[in-house]
Amino acid sequence: MNVRQKLLGGYLLVALLVAAMAGIAWHSSTASAEQAATEEAVRIAHGMSLDVTLGLPVDTENEVVSPLYYSPRALDNYLQRMHEVQHRDAVVVDAAEYVLGDVVRENVGTIFDHDLAGEVGATIDDGRPRVFVETSEDYPDGIKQVVVPMTNTGGRTIGAIIVEYTPIYDQLMAATRQAQYITLISATVVILLVLALGFGLSGALVRRITSLTTAVRAIRTGDYTLRVPHDGRDEIGRLARAFNSMAEKLERSAREILAKEFTDSILAGAGEGICGVDPDGLIAFANEAAGRITGFGVAGLLRREAGVLLPEAAKGLVNGTREGRLQRPDGTEVRVEYTISALEKEGRPIGAVILLRDVTRQRDLEHDLRHQALHDGLTGLPNRKLLLDRLDHALTRARAASERIALLYLDLDGFKRVNDSLGHNAGDLLLRTAAERLAAVLRPQDTVARLGGDEFAVLLEGADTPAVEEMARRCLEALGRPFVVHGREAVVTVSIGVVPDAGRFADADEVVRNADVAMYAAKDLGKNRFMVFETRMHEQLLSRLDQEARLREAVHRGELRLHLQPVVALPDGQVSGAEALVRWQDPQRGLQQPGSFIPLAEETGMIIEIDRWILLESCRTIRRWQEESPATAPAWVSVNLSAVHLDLPDLTDHVAYALATTGLSPHCLVLELTETVMMRDLAVTSARLEELRQLGVKIAIDDFGTGYSSLGYLRDIPVDVLKIDRSFITGLVGNARQQELVSAIIQLGHTLGLRVVAEGVEEADQLTLLTVMGCKFAQGYHLGRPQPPDELRAGLAVPALARTVTGS
Repeated sequence: MNVRQKLLGGYLLVALLVAAMAGIAWHSSTASAEQAATEEAVRIAHGMSLDVTLGLPVDTENEVVSPLYYSPRALDNYLQRMHEVQHRDAVVVDAAEYVLGDVVRENVGTIFDHDLAGEVGATIDDGRPRVFVETSEDYPDGIKQVVVPMTNTGGRTIGAIIVEYTPIYDQLMAATRQAQYITLISATVVILLVLALGFGLSGALVRRITSLTTAVRAIRTGDYTLRVPHDGRDEIGRLARAFNSMAEKLERSAREILAKEFTDSILAGAGEGICGVDPDGLIAFANEAAGRITGFGVAGLLRREAGVLLPEAAKGLVNGTREGRLQRPDGTEVRVEYTISALEKEGRPIGAVILLRDVTRQRDLEHDLRHQALHDGLTGLPNRKLLLDRLDHALTRARAASERIALLYLDLDGFKRVNDSLGHNAGDLLLRTAAERLAAVLRPQDTVARLGGDEFAVLLEGADTPAVEEMARRCLEALGRPFVVHGREAVVTVSIGVVPDAGRFADADEVVRNADVAMYAAKDLGKNRFMVFETRMHEQLLSRLDQEARLREAVHRGELRLHLQPVVALPDGQVSGAEALVRWQDPQRGLQQPGSFIPLAEETGMIIEIDRWILLESCRTIRRWQEESPATAPAWVSVNLSAVHLDLPDLTDHVAYALATTGLSPHCLVLELTETVMMRDLAVTSARLEELRQLGVKIAIDDFGTGYSSLGYLRDIPVDVLKIDRSFITGLVGNARQQELVSAIIQLGHTLGLRVVAEGVEEADQLTLLTVMGCKFAQGYHLGRPQPPDELRAGLAVPALARTVTGS
């Protein structure tokens, strides 16, 4: 503790004693005022308690005194008068704490619950007055309350009275506050006087000592520029002059040392290597970074010839920046960039300064970035940008040398199904395997690239048309083999568009676009094939795009039409149900059959919207038919569901909505799925089908026999109807083996409790054989073609078999 602190400490202690006395006086007067307020409140409450329990004092002789406790009206008048005249709010409660009287009349009859600590109940129990603070939403700061017991003439406690004494408290505190303020002001004045005296007496002495000690501390930190005043002639003045003289000498020495340390520190801490070269070309100085970059260390660099050490500098140290590979003593190699700056003095060379930078990681990073920008991250193949660049260069070379180049555009068929069913990791593995297979069948000079998604491209240079087509067939064969992903076998095919003579087109973009058009042509012809580009394909593509645009608006414009094909019961020939089929009333091409637009709808995702329209329209039509003509109405209607629709998590909700909106009974709706769709993922499909069956609808296997052709799985999946594919019925007549197979399917279906329906019945002989085999239901052109509901309804006045005989 310094001198000034000791002096000021004594004066501060006196000031604190004065402050403590003032605080004690303040607290004492406050406590006295609070005690007086409480005692006055208790006295007033006791008086009001006597008024309530014994009655008000009599004003006339012989007046009968009646306790207010037993007269609610008198009690209310008394409390209201005390509120209005004396501004005192009171609450009277009985022994059970029920409010007998309150200024707020709405509280009468309720339980008093504003004493959170139970002070009222405690006072009733022991008869002792208590004070508490009532808080509520209306009075967040609280209301001071006093509670005293009410005892009758027999000395029994019959309740309590709660009186607010906040006004009394405020009055006494206000009276006390003036005296407290006088005490506070007096104490403050005394404290200020004491502190001022302390500062005045200690300032003159301490100020000079403080300036000297501050300067000493500055010198200890390395600051030699500070000087102290030396105007006095006493001991402190002489000490100040001696100190200033010493500081001047230290400052001169420090500047000289700092200049050298500053230079050494810059060179040693620099991230770049720095070497100083003498006139003979030998390294005379090197920092740590230079030793680390070259691998020689600082000691190993000194006196080493710089021209021999640096790459491409053997001819001399010429000003400029160069880059090259430097061989380290340990055999490793780094790429360095160095700058040489020659030094001259009075026109003659005195050496040079060399700045070295290790750019190995920077160049590697630049290479990686270029690779990532031009290659696919999943397969490592060139991407679209690099393919277009190579194709541009190939076109230039082909035109100059009259060479032929070709481009294959490949798109995997069925990849989305694998990706959705087995997961994205499986899909990625399949894509990597497909890339490896393509690379394996190509020549070293060919380029295979991934364009994105499941699309690839192959650039063939120096290949004539037969060689190009042979390469396309090899790609079909390579990608047509089953893929094994995560222990499961997946089968995809590929559609390929071929541009065999790419050099005749304007640029790379046109070549890729034409190959893409040819690829879509291959898909339209059934996939798993290649197609050579022809000019007419552009027109077909434009027509396809136009059809797609019109189809997207078909539902909203009301262009879809519902047709129903009857399902006939055998052998009586009565119509039992109907299958819902869709037609498109194309404003440009007229009524379109499903085969002309359903594949496009499935490919573009519009099939979901069409499925939902068919479902809702079928339910609405059959329900209206059942209400208007129940005798001829089909008992059920079958609606086909696409594979995409089955994958939607809200399929069950949409089916339930269609039933609820139209009022059709769930037992009148059959949802048909093909055998192939149903068997994609049996566990997932079974769970989804079970959800639908819980609604009450029935599930049918459509086109049975065209997919897995397995009878054993029928017992494992939740289905109700089995529809035999038309391919079995077409060759039924005159084919004993076919008849045995169909008969076995019918009998097995009946054994499993399934409704068996034969599709594609087009001849009377087929119908006769099915009847003999015991088939219960059939449909086909022989029994009735698909037609609008109104036409079918009008024709059902005659049984189906009779219509067949009469040729109607």
